[in-house]
Parts: sequence; structure tokens; C-alpha cells
Amino acid sequence: MSQTKSCTRVTIALSIAFVLVGLQPAHAEWPQWGGPDRNFTVDTSRLADQWPEGGPKRLWHRPLGTGYSGIAVDDGVLYTMYRTEKKDTYEYTVALNAKTGKTLWKNKQMAAVPSETKDFGTRFTGPNATPLVVGDRVYSIGRNAILHCFQKTDGKVLWKHALVEEFGAQAESGGYSNSPIAYGKTISAPVGRVDADKSEGRSLIAFDQESGEVVWKSQTFQIDHSSPILITLSGEEQLVQCTKKAVIGVDPKTGALIWEYKYPGSADDYSSIFATPVWNGKDTLFFSSGKLGCAIKLAKSKAGTSAAFRWSSKKTALGMGTPILMDDLLIGPKRGRVALFLGVDIHTGKREWLKRLFPSSTVLGGGGKLIVLDQEGQLALVTATREDLTVVSQCQVTEKESFTAPVLVGTTLYVRDEKNIMAYDLGSAPTRETS
Repeated sequence: MSQTKSCTRVTIALSIAFVLVGLQPAHAEWPQWGGPDRNFTVDTSRLADQWPEGGPKRLWHRPLGTGYSGIAVDDGVLYTMYRTEKKDTYEYTVALNAKTGKTLWKNKQMAAVPSETKDFGTRFTGPNATPLVVGDRVYSIGRNAILHCFQKTDGKVLWKHALVEEFGAQAESGGYSNSPIAYGKTISAPVGRVDADKSEGRSLIAFDQESGEVVWKSQTFQIDHSSPILITLSGEEQLVQCTKKAVIGVDPKTGALIWEYKYPGSADDYSSIFATPVWNGKDTLFFSSGKLGCAIKLAKSKAGTSAAFRWSSKKTALGMGTPILMDDLLIGPKRGRVALFLGVDIHTGKREWLKRLFPSSTVLGGGGKLIVLDQEGQLALVTATREDLTVVSQCQVTEKESFTAPVLVGTTLYVRDEKNIMAYDLGSAPTRETS
């Protein structure tokens, strides 16, 4: 074979390889709050090691509306929620083409902010929860706790539940915030109880995905803003939820209580739990309120599952944005007036480093890199170790406040702020081989 033909075949093969690497998976790219595993971390490759001076390439940008719902991505379609203005009495669940941002369908739902709402609730009118995509259905919960099941292709309503009227759900001043989760043929959502001291358990409810019928109702507690996660402990699947008085683990098949860790000390220390719990995949669960971070150790024995205090610290209150876990290092923003970003050992609570960066930020991980978006619309590419954090690239991407966590699918980042939604290419250019 001649050298010329050999080089030509190598070049063609490499070109095909680059195309294949760039293709995104057809399903379940980011189907729910927190991504595929609900931990704000994805497996991806070909992210650029740094960005051009003007920032990563913007693929598209369009107006959307106000709200804080995250973005779900499935089969080339984005799903989120919004209202056109804060005073709008309606909210929308919408499907957008992931490549162009073009609206594929939207469904309008009545969601007036109650007239008695003041202060926090009038500034943050929602919607807040992130849609969930399972199979050919999309599930969303609005600011007034109305759960809808939509047909994924056209937005047709298949069933719905008014969680306040039907089940006595809590309605926080800023609106319902908890994102639903799927297990088997059900979806579960924390409902809470205004009258949480009553004995009837229906604070956590599982619905049949297809019919909307109640599969089980369980527990009696008041909820906070934190969304549930699924964990596996010694082969046993558990649904974990932070409540007003405790963090609990239940059987996702029945809702039966497996373990409970009641918050010690002052109840005020555990108020305002916005962030989702973080599980290290083995034995340690981290959760954070507005005032302190806390880790507990879970252990399973013949007697059942125990939950024991591991550490807590007001110096590690990792705020409203859920931290990510990288090599047993919790990385995320500290809540407070001063912009602080922390690296904390999940086993000991030791603060490995602290940086004066990123006011009220959200963070996600992919390909060994961190993507940080702060409240002021600054996007940053970051690398982190136990020794230090390094900001590699930084740029302004939004004009309005940005509270919603961005979403990464392959090398495409989807971002929304108070008025707009947009997409950026974070990929590196493929290297070319020469003969």
C-alpha cells in the first residue's frame, strides 16, 4: 500500500471518529433535576481546556420568561417552566428544540401568586421545580403545587393532581420547589403537610406514571425546598428526603421508613434546606441548611439501617446551590453575603480551601472539569484538587440574574436567566492529522 493511500485512509477514519465522538446519546441526556444521576455530574469528553478570550461559542439565544425551573434534556428536546412576567397569573411548561431553541410545544397553566404573598414570595414567584422526563411522558410541578403529566410529543395533558387541594400539601411563600423523581413505574414527590402532626401519612406520595393513580402515601412531616434522591446502601435502594425536622430514608417501592436522622440542637440551624443531599456512593450523606453543613454515616446490619452523626459546621454551609462531589471533596458556594467558594472533605468536614469567588453560584462537573455560573451571569471553567482551585476561563454570558443551574449535555451547555435561555458550545476543536 502506498504512503499516500495509507494517509488518506487514516484521515478519513479520524474524521469519522470525530463525528462519532460529537454525537450525543439519543435518550436520557439530562432527564431531571441534577442530571442522569441527580448529582450535577455527567460523563462527557472533548470539553475545551480553556475558552477563547470572548468566551465559548454561543449556539443560540432567545427570550423565554421569568422563573427558576431547571432544564431537562431528552432526545434532542429541552423541557422547562416559566411565566412571562412575575405578575403573570399563568405559567408554562415548554418543549424547545435543543439545536435551535425553537418552541415545539407549550402548555399554559393557571398559577396565580396568592394575594397574601409578601416579601420573598413576591420577588421569587416561580415556577421553581424542574420537569422530569420518563419514557414518552413529561412531569412538571408548578409554583402552586399542581402536578401535570404531559405527552412528550405534543404537550397534551394526560393527568394532573392539585397537591394542595387533594393532599394538603404545603405552599411555601416562594412557591413549591421540589423536583419529582422516578422509580420503577412510579414518580415520587414530597408533598409535606400543613398539619404535619396528624397521624395519617401522606407527606411523600408515589404516583403511577401512566395513570396518575396513587401507589403509596407515606410519612408525616413538613417539607423544605430540597428535592429527593435515590441511593443504594449495601444493595438496598432507598429514597432520601430532607424535611423540616429530619432527613429520612424510605423504601421507594412502599414508602416505608427505613431510617431517620433527627436534627440535633437548634431547629433554626436546619431551616431553609434548599440544596439536594449528596451521597458518596458508600456510607456518607451530606446535606446543608442555610446555616450549617452536616454529614451523617449510614450503616446497614441485620437489625436494619442506622444513621449516625459524622460532623457539622457552620463554616461549611454550602448554601442554596447543590455542591458536587469530586474524589470525596465537596465543591460549591458558601451561603452568605460574601462570595465564597469552598472545597470540603465529605468524611471529616475539613475545609481544604476557600476562595472569594462566584456570588450565589451553581456548579456542575464533567470530564474532570467544573462549570460555574454565578448570580451575576459570569460563567467560569474551573479545575479543582484538594490543594487548590484554579479559574481557567471566565466570561459574561447573561444580562439578567442567573439563579438556575446550567445543564451540560455532551459539549453543549444550556443556560437560562430571568428572561432568556441560550446554548453554548464548550467543546474543543478536533485536532487534524497530517500525512
